[in-house]
Order: sequence, then structure tokens, then C-alpha cells
Amino acid sequence: MTDGDFTHWLDDCYTVERESLRSYGRATRSPHVPYASSRIIPRDTPVPPLMVADPVFKLAARMLAEQIPDFNVGRLLHVSQTVRQVEPIRIGDVASLGARISDRVTRAGIDLFTVDCVVRVDGKTRIETSSVVAYAGGDEAGTDLVDAAAPGIVMHGAVL
Repeated sequence: MTDGDFTHWLDDCYTVERESLRSYGRATRSPHVPYASSRIIPRDTPVPPLMVADPVFKLAARMLAEQIPDFNVGRLLHVSQTVRQVEPIRIGDVASLGARISDRVTRAGIDLFTVDCVVRVDGKTRIETSSVVAYAGGDEAGTDLVDAAAPGIVMHGAVL
């Protein structure tokens, strides 16, 4: 796919930094992320592909907000995701992101969106993702309780 195939394209919008990688390692508590407590992380260290989940989610939420009147991020539910790492991104890489909604189905007030994203560094595709998210909206969905609870559950600016 070319950049023009995506509804949104953000050039050089995300830099992979050592401290972000360290934080990711601590947050995931993965034994396969040895740099969580390392003081020095070499610049060419490969980064787990889900390291870009935060900027990808923010871009997807922005696109959904354009599609849904009175959008409330608290009504989103992550259903599934596939991630394909073509080549690892590394500390110091500056990534560009592209995203598009490739499918939307509505049933009983619940919208199911398929959002495709790509992460490129220096014009080369490094990571491709496809996520399905559900959005509860409309009168049939009974969203009053969801709206009331959302501020206490959703951490805005964080990965859901």
C-alpha cells in the first residue's frame, strides 16, 4: 500500500526513545524484555512491535471520532488485533503512521470497525496492524452506565 491508501497519514510523528522502551518493559513485565531495568540500552536495540500501540491507538481514535457523532472513547472496546512485524523498529527511529477504516458493520447499536495501520521508517514498512474495535452507541445500546463509568476507567492518552 502507498501513503495515499490511508485516510490519515502522519509524517515523522513518533520517535522511539530509550526511556519509553524502558517504561514499556516495566509495564508489560515480560521476562523477554531485558532492558526494563538496564541502565544503558544500545541505540540499535530492536523494539517490540507493540511499542507503537499508543500512537496507533490515538490515530485510530481520531479517525473514529470523525465517523461517530458525540464520540466517547469510553465506549470503545478492543475486540481483536493482528500485528505483522516486517522489520523491527529500533531506538532512535522516527516513524510515520498511516491509518484507514477498512470495514464498518452495525448491529443492535454496536458498530464494529476494522482499522488498518502501518508504521514506516525512512519510507519502509516496518509494522502493519489490523484492529477490530466495537463502539457502543445509539439508543439501543443502553450507554448511560458506560458514559457514567468511562471517566474512572479510561486513561486518556494511554493505551487501552
